[in-house]
Amino acid sequence: MPRVSIIVPVFNRAATVGRAVASVMAQTFADWELIVVDDGSDDDLAGAMAAFPDTRLRILRHARNRGAAAARNSGIGAAHAPLVAFLDSDDEWLQTKLARQVDAIERGGPRLGALCTAFRLRRTRTGHSEDRYPSAARGWPAQLLDGCFVSPGATLLARRECFGTVGLLDESLARFEDWDWLLRLVERYDFDCLPEVLAVVHAGAPPHLAIIDKATRDLEARHAARIGAAAGAAGLRRLRASLALERSNAALAGGRYAAAFVALAEATVRSLPRTLAFLRRGFGRFRVGDV
Repeated sequence: MPRVSIIVPVFNRAATVGRAVASVMAQTFADWELIVVDDGSDDDLAGAMAAFPDTRLRILRHARNRGAAAARNSGIGAAHAPLVAFLDSDDEWLQTKLARQVDAIERGGPRLGALCTAFRLRRTRTGHSEDRYPSAARGWPAQLLDGCFVSPGATLLARRECFGTVGLLDESLARFEDWDWLLRLVERYDFDCLPEVLAVVHAGAPPHLAIIDKATRDLEARHAARIGAAAGAAGLRRLRASLALERSNAALAGGRYAAAFVALAEATVRSLPRTLAFLRRGFGRFRVGDV
């Protein structure tokens, strides 16, 4: 039995999935299985995968497109290893990613349910690149109220048992299914982020505002009562501000400036400190030309 099951969901990314798979093949840690889940693609995924004749590679296929959460859940259901790693089909790993992360999660003991890593963010539109080192001065349950800024789609390594304990990814969420899962995880397990850049995340434009709007409101409906009970009114206001900022960002990217302003105003009313942190980051991106 392998020690790590790597799950790569793919939908019409034959042009980039080879880069992701090649980065797995180049790992210094070799005790893994790779499960590529074809989520109803209609491009030449088979041709892209033909370049990797490795017995550790399996391909699962959905008859129709069901979304990233469903693809990852199919991979989890087929996984044999006690550890599960996620890799998006347009991202890549550095060569020592698995070796360093497996060592860290095993040293952390059974309470450490999942571990992410620092990562290099490359924006496909602007070409800007920066290294990000997620940390949690307030503790991860509180820090995750600000958003899913750890890029679990490319950096997550989790104990497979966690999916049995806290549940699989929510397939009804079109976005933020990883954020939803981490909010559930930190109620039952410890979580951490290894402060080493071990993955490269290639970030494109945000999805359409309508998708983000529905996903943020669905996420709030799922977690409002739990966050309110665990983190109090201030914690719930911070979560709601973060969700409003997601809507503002998506509206701005789509040229919906009035909607962006309304969502930003809502976030400000909900939590001024959270909104100011968002604006500082936005100003930093503007200053280096990453807009």
